[in-house]
Order: sequence, then C-alpha cells, then structure tokens
Amino acid sequence: MITCSQQNPATLGKRRTLVAAAAVLAAAFSALAPCLAAEEAPLRVAVTLMPASFGDPFRTLGVPGDWIWRQIFDPLTESDDEGRIVPLLAESFENLDANTWRFALREGVRYANGRPFSAFSAKEVFDWLISVEGQATVVGWELRRVSEVEAPDARTLIFRTREPDPVLPNRLTSAMMIDPQAWRELGRQGFSRTPVGTGSYQLQDWQNRNGAVVLTANPHAWRPPGISRVEIYPLRDHASRLQAALSGQLDITMSLRPEQLDAFRARGFTVHADNLRQILAFAFDVAGHPDSPIADVRVRQALNHAVDRRALSEDILRGFAPPASQGAAPNVFGHNPRIKPYAYDPGRARALLAEAGYPQGFSIEVQVITGTYPNDLEIFAKMQQDLAAVGVDLAFRSILFSDWIRQFFQGVWRTELFTLAWNTAPHNDALRPMEQYSCLKARPFFCDETLRANLVAAGREMDPQRREALLQELALQYRQRAPSLLLLEYGHMWVVGPGLRGFRVRTRAPQLYRVERTG
Repeated sequence: MITCSQQNPATLGKRRTLVAAAAVLAAAFSALAPCLAAEEAPLRVAVTLMPASFGDPFRTLGVPGDWIWRQIFDPLTESDDEGRIVPLLAESFENLDANTWRFALREGVRYANGRPFSAFSAKEVFDWLISVEGQATVVGWELRRVSEVEAPDARTLIFRTREPDPVLPNRLTSAMMIDPQAWRELGRQGFSRTPVGTGSYQLQDWQNRNGAVVLTANPHAWRPPGISRVEIYPLRDHASRLQAALSGQLDITMSLRPEQLDAFRARGFTVHADNLRQILAFAFDVAGHPDSPIADVRVRQALNHAVDRRALSEDILRGFAPPASQGAAPNVFGHNPRIKPYAYDPGRARALLAEAGYPQGFSIEVQVITGTYPNDLEIFAKMQQDLAAVGVDLAFRSILFSDWIRQFFQGVWRTELFTLAWNTAPHNDALRPMEQYSCLKARPFFCDETLRANLVAAGREMDPQRREALLQELALQYRQRAPSLLLLEYGHMWVVGPGLRGFRVRTRAPQLYRVERTG
C-alpha cells in the first residue's frame, strides 16, 4: 500500500520523466488524491525548460534559470512592474561619485538554513564574482567593471568600479545572494544540487533536467509565501501543457498558444503577459563563418527584408508579439522610436542578393531551440517559406538548450545562424544585448570595430539624457549593420487557474510567493 510519505510527484519523478507530461501528471495526482485532501494542495506550475546549471545561479542569466532561481534566491535589486530598478535585499542605493555606489541592506534577513544575511556575507559573494574564477561566469562578466566591494558594517555595501558604470544597480538584479558558507563547504557542483538562498522557498527535491523541482516554504523567509509547497514541471510540448492545465493537473502554465487563450478564459483562468519583452531574433555567426554569404551586410539586410513580420505577428500570433524594429522593445531604456521594422520587400531582398553576388540564392542552416515560445514551429515554417521565395534555402537544426549554452560559452557555432534573443532583461537597458552583439563579448560572433567607441561611451556615460542619445544612435548603427535577423517583440504568456490570486511576473519570472488560494 502506498502512503503519502512514500508517494509524491518528486518521488515519482525519480522513476519516470515528465516528458510525456499529461500521462505522468495524471498518474501522479491520481495517486496523491488522498494525500492532498488531508494536506495543503501544492501549487503546480509548468515551464518549458529547466536550467542546465541546476541551482548554480551564476553560470547563465535569465530564463529558464530565473523561473527557479528567483524562488530560492534574492538579488540586491530588481525590476519593478514598469521596468524601473528598485531595491530588494537592499533598502536603498545611491551613486556617491562616478566610480562609487553605496547600498543600504535590509535588516533581519536570513538564509533558508538560518544563517544571517548581511553585508559581510554579500561581500563574500561579490568577491568571488569579481575573482578570476567568478569572471568566467555570465553573471561575473556582468560585474567586470567592479574593482572592489567593501562592507564597513553589517548593513552597508560599497562598490568601487574601474570606470563609471551607470547601470550597476541594473546589473545587480542578476547577482543572486547565495549563502557563501554553503558554497564553500559544498563546492560549486554540490551547491548546485542543494542551493541555499534568502528567497521565499527552499529546495526540497531536485530531479534531473526532465523531472520535477519541489520547493517548500523557507522557514526563515523575509517574504513568507502564500502557498507552502510548489511543484515545477518542465513540459516542452505545447499540447502537454494545454492538456494538463485544462484537466486541472496544473495551476499555472506558460507559453501557451494565443489561439488557446479564449478556452482558458471561458473556464475562469486569467492570462498574464510579460511587459518586459525581449526581441526574438536569429544571430548571424559572421566571425565563425567569414566565407559564408552572411559575411556581406547586403545579404543580412536582404534576409531581413525577405521576412513578413506582419504575417508572423497577426496571422500566427494574433497580434500578441509586434514586429521588432531594433534590439530593444519600446519600454526599454535606449529604445529609438524613430526606427521602424524592416519593410517586407521581396523585390528589394532579391536586388540586394544579386548585388552581393548571389542572384540564384544560397543555402544556410540555423540552430533553434523548440518549444520555448508559442507557435514557434509555425514561425519557423513561415520564415523558411519567405526566404525560399527569394532563393534562400534555410534548414533548421533543433538542439537542446544545454548544447546551445555550451556553444555560446565556447564561441563556436555549427551553423551560420542561431537563436539569440536581444534580451534586455533583467537590466531593462538596451546596452546589454548590444554588447553581446559586439567585439566586447568574449569570443564574439559579430565584431564591427566601428561600434566600439559608442558602446564604450554608452557604458560609461553617467548623465541619463546623454546616455539615452548614445544608445539611440547605436540602435541606428546596429540597424544598418544587421547583425541579426530581427523578428518580433516577444514575451511569455502565463495562464493562472481559477481560485488563485496574487500572481505577478517580474524580470520575466513568476513571483510565486505572492500566489494565494481564494477558497
């Protein structure tokens, strides 16, 4: 006989993966029914992917990691509902001079293991991030301008930078405050499996990358959660998420298809969309393929003119994702409102291809991660059709996120194009993705030295008006050089079941601690 302590979704996940999501969830919750009647029902959430680095929040940045990490950890700052950078574990911050920032921290915050969080523990984390080892991580690279961190007392942190850094508070939104003692004792690999932070939840059970993550309330949380147990399932397939949500096996799910939303609303679900949109795009690996047609700017411009973004937006996504004009969405600092999306002009595309020496077209490959965005397969098919109409044979190669991130770090891409969003989150600033599409990136895939001076200037300018002007000029320069095939201003949709309130999305991650049951 199976008892409640013997059988739960986490234990089930050890025996079976959740790739075949609907069947596995049905079996899990059928077995759990007697238990859930006697206990508080868990909050059941579906996402598309799990982070490749498990509970190590420094190796990568943004989603899918933030869907898990922001439940377990807190940074000093965060982006609010309007995209403004506000204090979180910090209570306030101020710019003392061009190279110095002071942060006042919250009092009484503890890690999930009961140890106190303070400026001294935070300094240990930042000292590692700015070390040689830490600088090799994505988050450490974001803090490359920091030369020293001081903790004069338990509630004060002072950051000194090698050069002016106007967006340091923005960068700190990605630096999660881990327990440095646990990091030292467990080692990086051990910590990734048993992470310790100050967030509203703590990890109870971490399965493999295809299994469930089980979180329980942090007993020392400074923001106690409304629901004490959360189960997060990676379901890559849209149909699996749809079936599991409509059948009541999930409370919250993400990235459903726009045409499915009316069915959810009719059943009492609410729909939430990210307001901090990223730009869905395919990057050109010019550095890695110098002999490819894409090395010619006229070819890159031609491909941008060949794609019908209006059809992608309106016909496939029902207006959910507007056509992209540049690497920053309209609510991002540095967006240039004067730039319009590339005109859909197959004739112009053919003329540019002929001018570049490819009147008969050519064949190229692109690596994609499927299942992350709504209607992605239809988007890819439409792109393929549009490019074929101007003589370009585009072949898609599907890869796993773990393979993608490995190539990103190594800087060696197997194909001429690859999926890479212009992602301004969590900074909500246009500079971050520009730097990725530049010579400033370690092992760059696109390097145009003429952009360097303005990029460096925008990274140092402390006056907001002058800095915004620099970023808007850079947006024009990037438009002319076409380092990517721009598509849509894309966000994630979250569907929340009836009987739940308080759900919000910040920095592209759900704030699950806010969710409560109404009945």
